[in-house]
Formats: sequence, structure tokens, C-alpha cells
Amino acid sequence: MLQMHRAFGPAFLISLAAIAGHARPASAANPAVAPQGSQSDSAYAASFAANHVTNVFVTTQKTSCYRPEVPFFVSNGPSNGYSGMSNCVGANTGEDIGLMPYPTQAGSNPGYPATTSMLVKDHSESDLRVDPTNPSHLIGSSKWIVSAEGYNHLLGFYESFDGGATWPVQGHIPGYEGWTDNTDPVGAFDGFGNYYELILPYMFFYNKDTKHNFTVGKSQEPNPIVPAEVMSVSVRRHGATDAAQWITSHNGQPDIVSLYDSKGRGPGDPLPTWR
Repeated sequence: MLQMHRAFGPAFLISLAAIAGHARPASAANPAVAPQGSQSDSAYAASFAANHVTNVFVTTQKTSCYRPEVPFFVSNGPSNGYSGMSNCVGANTGEDIGLMPYPTQAGSNPGYPATTSMLVKDHSESDLRVDPTNPSHLIGSSKWIVSAEGYNHLLGFYESFDGGATWPVQGHIPGYEGWTDNTDPVGAFDGFGNYYELILPYMFFYNKDTKHNFTVGKSQEPNPIVPAEVMSVSVRRHGATDAAQWITSHNGQPDIVSLYDSKGRGPGDPLPTWR
């Protein structure tokens, strides 16, 4: 689960902007930036009380599910909390959980995608952004994992409209379910409050020994109709209110910025048709 530390007041939001890449050494002219360096555990704990910071467990506030392209039912449980993939129970995000295969899964080889939707129960690599038009509006993104053992995940997002007190909108970012994994979450707002998520979808399958296999070729890839790896962009327009409101395609195809395909296509070459 992803945990957010929430402080009340504008100083917290200023600190977030500093963390995002604009930090400067603390000074009288820049009092909002915390002094850098080590501190004791007790001093760190005391700072929470002094600044009215509370913990908010973000990704436990909704139950998310999606149908993965490549299932992986191996379980390392019960050690370290592992439990393998689990069938979807209690989904309440409003996202498309994949009762029917997603459009980009239509060209999959036999055996793919998974036969049913799976429960998202692990997350990692979080990224958090503040809307410049409304500092109470936050969007975070992370890996949305259905199998920790297989490192099997899409990208997901979580959204707050009250400065991080609650996160009522969550779900996987749609449009790229036809790849095995979507990875490396990073997002940004523009000056109008529109949010952009850069996505890196890529293809692999699992060997019998459970290792990842990145071999390409029409007969071996889980979904040979899509390029083996791409960089793409999804857009969440200012004013979006539910988990499905993403712009993920351009001219009827996923909005691919650059592709790295097994079949010799490169930037500028025609994309395959999978719809």
C-alpha cells in the first residue's frame, strides 16, 4: 500500500514543489524548505506532531482490479505476505476491470490474456504531482501489481481533491492492457490543470522455471499484434472525475511516442493495426 504524509497548510505544498526538483538550501529568504542533513528518530517523530502531520494510507481506500495480459499464478506464500494472483473481489473504483478483453488484447496468442480479472494488491515506485491551478488537487501514480512474485503490473493512479485527506478516485490507467507490464510511473500537470502520464509498456512471458522471457516473434510473444515495447502518453483532462476519464489514443490507436518493435519498425514507420 502507498502511504502519504499529510500536513495542513500551504507550507506542505511548497515543500512538495521543492521535492519535485526545485529545492534550495534553507535560508531566511527561503524558509519553507526544511534544513538538509541527518536528524534523530525522535526529532523526526516530534516534527510530525509540531506540524500536524498525519498518515493517510492511500491505496487501501479503494479496491482495484484488471485483467492482465499474462497471468502468473505462482505463489511464494505465506512467507513475507506473498499470496500469488487473486481473483477480483469487491472492485469499487469504477474502472474497466476487464470482464471482456481490452481492445489492445484482441490480437493475443492462445492462452492470453488471463481468463478473468485479478485483484490489485501491491504497489511500488510512487510519483506525486500538485495541480498548479489548485494546490488541493493531487494526482499520484505507481505500479499497480496483481502478482508481486511475477512482478506483473500496469500503471495506476490515485487522485485527491482535498490536499491528500482522501483519495476517492483510483484505478489502473487504461489503454495499454495488451502489454505484459506498464512501468516507470511519472506524471506532470500543465498550466491549465491537465495531467499527463508517461507510460512504458513492454512485452514478456514466463518460462516454466518462472523466469521472465523477452524473446520476440509472432509465435512466442503473448500479444504479437502490438509492438514489443513502446513509450506512450495518457492524458487526464482538467475536470475529470472518475477512473475511466483518460485520453489514451490518437486517431484510433494508442498514443505512442516511440516504439521499439520486434519486427523492424522504428520511429515514423506505420503502426500495426490491432483494432
